Amino acid sequence: MRFPISVLCLPLLIAACATPYEKCTSTATKDLRVVESLIVETEENLDRGYALEQEVVPRTRFGWCVSRSARYQLCRDTQFSTRDKPVAIDLADERKKLRELRAKRNELALRANQDITQCRATYPESQS
Repeated sequence: MRFPISVLCLPLLIAACATPYEKCTSTATKDLRVVESLIVETEENLDRGYALEQEVVPRTRFGWCVSRSARYQLCRDTQFSTRDKPVAIDLADERKKLRELRAKRNELALRANQDITQCRATYPESQS
């Protein structure tokens, strides 16, 4: 049982290794990264002509398991997976959304640059 717990703690350990400057710049650019990701997704939707939506699909399997009375019995196990489902989009609305996202990206880039400048001033010894 040790291995799964250590694997779950790994992201926390990696995050703890970041310097205060790296944490500051990561926070300063978080919204910008999200908007850039949405821009890429919207451009891909326009190129394809449709969007992809993730759909959760349950799948039930039957197998043998041991009951409380230590007897074998048939048990049901439901597992879930996701798949991409094509969804129709309004191309005009998607183009408008892309224009607005690009404008927002420019605004967020300016703000991120100002915040990064503040991070440099606050944590001069932590920079690489």
